[in-house]
Amino acid sequence: NGSAMVHASGGTAPYSYSWNTNPVQTSHMATGLSAGTYLATVMDVDSCIDTLSVIITRNPDPVAKFGNTTVCNNTATQFTDSSSTSAGNINTWSWNFGDASPLNTTQSPSHLYASAGNYSVTLMAYNNFGCADTITKAVQVYYNPVAGFTYSNVCLGDTMYFTNASSVHNSTSIASYLWAFGDGSPNSSLPNPVHYYSGPGTYNATLVTTTTDVCSHVANNSVKAFDAPGSAFTFSDICLLDSAMFTNTTTSPTMGSTASWSWDFGDGSPLNTTLLSPHHLYVTPGNYRVTLTTYSSNLACPDTLSDSITVFPMPVANFSFTNVCLNQAMNFNDLSTVTSGTIASRSWNFGDGTSPNGNPNPSHIYVNPGTYTVTLIVTTNNSCKDTIIKSVVVHPLPVAQFSRVNVCDGSVIPFTDLSTILSTDNIQSWAWNLDDGSPVFNNQNPQHLYANAGSYQVQLLIASNFGCLDSITKISIVNPNPVVDFTSNDTAGCEPLCISFVDSSSIATGANNIAWSWNVGDGSPVSNLEDPVHCFINDSVYSPVSYDVTLTVASDSGCVSTLSKNNYITVYPKPNAGFTVQPEVTTITDPIISIKDLSTGVYYWNWNFGDGSASITAGLDTSTVFGPADHTYQDTSTYTITLITSTQYNCIDTAYQTIIIEPDFMFYIPNAFTPNDDGINDFFSGKGTFVGIYEMAIFDRWGNLIFSSNDITKPWDGKANKGTVIAQGDVYIYSIKITDFKKRKYIYKGIVTLVR
Repeated sequence: NGSAMVHASGGTAPYSYSWNTNPVQTSHMATGLSAGTYLATVMDVDSCIDTLSVIITRNPDPVAKFGNTTVCNNTATQFTDSSSTSAGNINTWSWNFGDASPLNTTQSPSHLYASAGNYSVTLMAYNNFGCADTITKAVQVYYNPVAGFTYSNVCLGDTMYFTNASSVHNSTSIASYLWAFGDGSPNSSLPNPVHYYSGPGTYNATLVTTTTDVCSHVANNSVKAFDAPGSAFTFSDICLLDSAMFTNTTTSPTMGSTASWSWDFGDGSPLNTTLLSPHHLYVTPGNYRVTLTTYSSNLACPDTLSDSITVFPMPVANFSFTNVCLNQAMNFNDLSTVTSGTIASRSWNFGDGTSPNGNPNPSHIYVNPGTYTVTLIVTTNNSCKDTIIKSVVVHPLPVAQFSRVNVCDGSVIPFTDLSTILSTDNIQSWAWNLDDGSPVFNNQNPQHLYANAGSYQVQLLIASNFGCLDSITKISIVNPNPVVDFTSNDTAGCEPLCISFVDSSSIATGANNIAWSWNVGDGSPVSNLEDPVHCFINDSVYSPVSYDVTLTVASDSGCVSTLSKNNYITVYPKPNAGFTVQPEVTTITDPIISIKDLSTGVYYWNWNFGDGSASITAGLDTSTVFGPADHTYQDTSTYTITLITSTQYNCIDTAYQTIIIEPDFMFYIPNAFTPNDDGINDFFSGKGTFVGIYEMAIFDRWGNLIFSSNDITKPWDGKANKGTVIAQGDVYIYSIKITDFKKRKYIYKGIVTLVR
């Protein structure tokens, strides 16, 4: 390309350069050189110089050239390289598209411009020698039109209007329009066409707009022709005062749904636009034209249907009756009417759970009193019904009842009315027949004293405020009283005085005495036995005491009579015998017993000492005690001393004391014996009195047991080893254990000499 460059790497910077070109170039690079040899001189700051010879060879330049397509906006422009070179070949390209996009090194690129307009495009072509050529050309991108249109969706059967809204850059103009309506109908080239769709649906409407530069643009829109609902409804002719029920059976449109509706009931009432299937109440009978208009959810496309309904007149139900007492028949009379047509049937409901009655004028007997709701339903020949409800009253019967007390002869009988009637009514009159010839009583709760005991038929008749009656008869009894009397097996005696009482009471025939109450006057609990036994006590010691006895007898009807006998029982005091002895236990060696009398209330004493000695009997006319000072026993034994005391009323008391005279304990052990069968001192044993348990053991001098006995009557006979060996004369050791009659234990140990 006619350029040369030198680089300094030694010496001291900075450097200066000089090329022998014409004119001289003083840069490290020389340019614009033709073919030839060139000298480059480099000098550093120290004036040191170096020289380089550069040979330039000149190659041929290429010829840059290209072609391009003419396009509409949004279409890529195709560039075609047609550059050439006289020697070598072109191997590098550099494209500048004139729109600030990056350089492109493709040989024949395509390029999409962002917008329409005129662009300067430059191509730089390089051959394999590094030689280049540049060409710049003007390239045009045509403007596209902007197709567009407006429209309004329609209800089926309406015309759709299309308004063209296409535009284009002012450098060109729109040459033509082409419309396709999406339903297979012929295309239109009008700028603003109208169109009629024959069926509901969504259609793709297309507008193609073309400029004079033959650039086109397409606009599409989905347009809709909405169908309306299919209005329909059902109903039935009705009776006046019944609501007409309209059932909406409208079919939904194929596009969307039924969104709203409007009902015109033909009677001048406001339109109903809220209920899908409304009820409507007509105020007068007649024929009415009913119109239903329904609207779709899309554009409110409407559909309308009309039909005629008949409203029949209502009957007027009515009846008459008269209230009754319970168990009486109540008569009902139908008074119902109707302005046109006839009353075809009746249904009576008497309000008591019985089956309905269809008679025009029925009668009915209620089984319970009370207020009942009677309903009459009348039906016309057009099936129109009317109902009337009335309350009827079945007055309750009073329930006659009274209480009376069966009394004893001489007592007044109170009669208490217990009659009842339901709270809706009240009892107003009473009539009492007491069955003894006395006048009828008209007060509510009379009292009466019968002259004699007996049984009476008492009748009560009552009447309510409505005149309902009831009566009841009961037996009233006046019972006889018992006749009280009693006897006893005795009336006086010493304490404790036990008396058998005998009831001898009586009562009139037909009644029985069943309860007794005895009060014997001494503060003891009452006895309810018929013939009790009671023991009386006298605590006064010296004086007799008298008691009042009272018997109360009750009959089986509760009648009670009482008899008292004053001072009926006399109880004499009993003496209190008592004494002490000292000592209670002694031995035969000191057998004297001292006695002290402690008796009170005594007039006579009788002593017995239990040893066969003569009893001592004494008597005084004062209260001074008496008794022996002491008594001597002659033998050992257990003795009972008995004291019998008596009063001047021959009342007796006895006291006892037991004493024991014991023997003295004695025991003797010999120190030698001679078992030679001469009958003298042949045995060895302890001897004593009142010995209980006895144990004797004999040991030789070496401690060997040679004899033992548990019986004081079996002494040692001088033999050893259970009588098989005769013991030699010697000194032996004994051990004797005894227990006396008082359970006292003694142990004796010692030696005994056996002499042969």
